[in-house]
Amino acid sequence: MKHRNSSQSVLACSRRANFSIVLTGNRAQFKFADGLRAVAAIGVALFHTYTYTGLSEQNQQLPVFFKILNLGDFAVAVFIVLSGFVLMLPVARTARFTVRGGIGQFLTRRARRILPPYYAAIVAFLIAILIIPGLNEKTGTAWDSKVPVSIDGIISHALMLHNLSPTWVYQIDGPAWSVATEWQIYFAMPLLLLPVWRHFGGRVAVVLAILIGWAVHFLLPQVDAAHYWFLGLFALGMAAGSHAYRGTVRVRGSYVVAAMLVTLLPAAAAFGAMHRFAWLSETAVGAAVALLLTWLAQRTVDGEQTRVHRMLEWRPLVQAGNWSYSLYLIHSPIIGITNMILLPIHMPLVVRFALLACIALPIAGLASYAFHCLVERRFMTSHQQSLRTAGHV
Repeated sequence: MKHRNSSQSVLACSRRANFSIVLTGNRAQFKFADGLRAVAAIGVALFHTYTYTGLSEQNQQLPVFFKILNLGDFAVAVFIVLSGFVLMLPVARTARFTVRGGIGQFLTRRARRILPPYYAAIVAFLIAILIIPGLNEKTGTAWDSKVPVSIDGIISHALMLHNLSPTWVYQIDGPAWSVATEWQIYFAMPLLLLPVWRHFGGRVAVVLAILIGWAVHFLLPQVDAAHYWFLGLFALGMAAGSHAYRGTVRVRGSYVVAAMLVTLLPAAAAFGAMHRFAWLSETAVGAAVALLLTWLAQRTVDGEQTRVHRMLEWRPLVQAGNWSYSLYLIHSPIIGITNMILLPIHMPLVVRFALLACIALPIAGLASYAFHCLVERRFMTSHQQSLRTAGHV
């Protein structure tokens, strides 16, 4: 029995050592994270294609089958968990859970990664809205939440504060609201979450983050547009990254399947109700995604290649995941404008959706990739650059 425990201890240490090599030498082996990011980006693009179809009041007339596309609305929750997971991996390598180079360098790296593409997209669409006739006017479609563009809306976008008001939050480029929320969460990671993590442990930090996010929802409903319960989702992603690296928790595949069924099936079946309780439903989805990431990382450490790995590490998905941020920033206005162009043409709603999906969505994808090559690629992280160097992108 003693020999068995010793063998298990040696095996665990070996696995952690191998995982350290994966992280420090070639983090590109975590291709499942890039694949999952691509799935989320495609999901949110399909969701917006659905919501943009026709006039706003017509949208709900689409067949019930299309309601499953509502799951794309949870894509942002997936992005936030992934962000916490990826940013925690290098932190988990340190003895005291510290960020490389200190808080200042951490925030500088984050700013360089997400802000230049964000500002480039906002400026491009702002110019288009202001100079193209009709774009700055309401049309009875989902585009109405983007216009008219106001001066305070422009200023709030420049200051990354547009997520604080329902008046500003969706102006210009609707999906950009979550960029502001994630940027604000970056400050909480080194200033709040990691100090608590060091002194009281990860469980306390995660619970505290969830409770703070929920408290803001209940006590300050005027800033609900910011979805500050995402702080808890980010912390769940951090926990997944910590457990994956340090091997402190083992997750069974059956737990992941159960979590996905419990969260995603009710969300698809009763989206309206789930959306009204987004603070709860999105936290549940975030917990399920965190379990999935922990399980995938642990299987990677063990040298196992599951079906889920093979699906998420499919090369086209990994490639798309590498420029998914551009897709997220660029797709929505393109689909919305295409829908407005098609409005004068009378056609069944299903045909209109098909045209948007088959024409506007590929155009948005091509424009996103071009944006990635022209702008985003210049500000990629070392991990993303390693994917390109390794020939994955």
